[in-house]
Amino acid sequence: MNLFSGIEKTIERGFRKWTDRMLGPADSDEVLLVHRAILEAIETKVQTVARGKRVFPYSRVTVTLASPDADRRALYQTAFGEGGRLEADIREAFDAVDCDVPRGFHVEVKTAEEGDKKFEIEYALEPAKSVPEEPKGTGRVTVMKGKTTQSEYLLEKARTNIGRIAELTDSEQRVVRRNDVVFEEGDEANATVSRRHAHIRLEAGEYRICDDESEFGTRVFRDGRAIEVPAGNRRGEKLRAGDEIYLGRACLRFDR
Repeated sequence: MNLFSGIEKTIERGFRKWTDRMLGPADSDEVLLVHRAILEAIETKVQTVARGKRVFPYSRVTVTLASPDADRRALYQTAFGEGGRLEADIREAFDAVDCDVPRGFHVEVKTAEEGDKKFEIEYALEPAKSVPEEPKGTGRVTVMKGKTTQSEYLLEKARTNIGRIAELTDSEQRVVRRNDVVFEEGDEANATVSRRHAHIRLEAGEYRICDDESEFGTRVFRDGRAIEVPAGNRRGEKLRAGDEIYLGRACLRFDR
C-alpha cells in the first residue's frame, strides 16, 4: 500500500536527529529500523471506505518491544515512549494521508524480556464512552503579520498545519501534507514561512506549537521574552493566551 511513503522521510529525519543526539549513531541505526518497521505494520491496518476515505479503526495501539537485555529495554522505552514520541509520529503519518482515527486514539509503549520478534503490536477498539472528550473550538490564531486568506483561524482540529502552500506533493504528485493556515506567495514576511513550517497540536485540552524543521525557525514571544521552538521536536512549546508566534517574520497571536 505504501501510504506513508511521502511522509516517512520527514518523520525519520526528526526521529533520527533525536536518536543520534541522545543514543549515538550505532544505537540510532538499530532504533531507526525498528521505528520504520512499526510504521509499516501500522500502515497495513488503514482501511479505505466509501468515496476513498481512509480510516484507522482502532483507538488503542500497544507496542511491546522485546529484549533480554535490561539496558536495551530501557533504550527502547526512552526512544519510543518518552514524551509520546511514537504516538506523535504515528499521528503525523495519519494526518499526512488524511486518515481518520477514533476519538481518544492512544499508543502505549511497553517492553518485555522475551519475545519471538523485536516487537509485537496489539490493536484494540475501546468504547467511545470511556474516552474523555477534548474541548473543541476554544483556541484561535489571529494573523498579525503576513498575508493569508483569513484574518483569524479557529483551532478546531487535533492538528492544524501552518505553511506557505495549500498542498504539498511528492515526486509522483501524491498529496503528502495539507496546510490549514496558508501564508500566500508574494508577501515579504510570507517568504520566510517554509512550505511545511509548523503545526499546532491539541492534546488533553492543551495547545502546543511544533516546528516542522522550518528554514527560518519558530519562536514564541511571551512576557517580553522570546522562546525558541526546537526544530523537529514533537513536544514543541505549550501555548498560552496572548502568545505571539513568529514563523520567520510572519506572526500569529494565539488566544482561547
